[in-house]
Amino acid sequence: MHTKDKILFEGMELFARQGYEGTSMTSIANAVGIKKSSLYAHYKNKAGLFLDVTQKISSDYIDFVKKSLMNEGKNIQETLYLSFLSNVHDLANNDSSIEFFNRFISYPPEELKERLLTIMLNSEQTARALFEDTIKKGQDIGEITTEVTAKEAANVLYGLLDGLSYETSYYTFDIIEKHGEQMWKVFWRGIKA
Repeated sequence: MHTKDKILFEGMELFARQGYEGTSMTSIANAVGIKKSSLYAHYKNKAGLFLDVTQKISSDYIDFVKKSLMNEGKNIQETLYLSFLSNVHDLANNDSSIEFFNRFISYPPEELKERLLTIMLNSEQTARALFEDTIKKGQDIGEITTEVTAKEAANVLYGLLDGLSYETSYYTFDIIEKHGEQMWKVFWRGIKA
């Protein structure tokens, strides 16, 4: 792993656990195993590092959604289901990126709030659009109802995943997985043709 990747990873871990105010550049440098001056060669301040961590998490999530929708099943239902399951399993693993997202979407550092929310909302809109495209394909072939728009169905699907992301703070993997299965059952019943 390259130094910059280590910095982003350790920054994410520390910001997720300790918050923005509770994380210092010194603690990040120590976690990476470099001198503080070396860290400043990569980032001139904590705000820049924090925003890069946010951008990386957002980009990684979009890549994850794209890959999850490439699990082409025998039909659109299976493709969406496999994507949904991949997302549920990813959420249930409750890694630092989920903790980071949940913490900072709810309690962003005031001075970075606008930029942070812009990055996160752009990521969310892109993910919703990816789900929408797949749902639209299902509508075009008659597998998904046209009584709701593809955008409405994608918003509901994303909302279910968003709700499950908050459960990671409270429930075990098995419970989250069970909730995901129940949500999928009701969701699919609502959009199937």
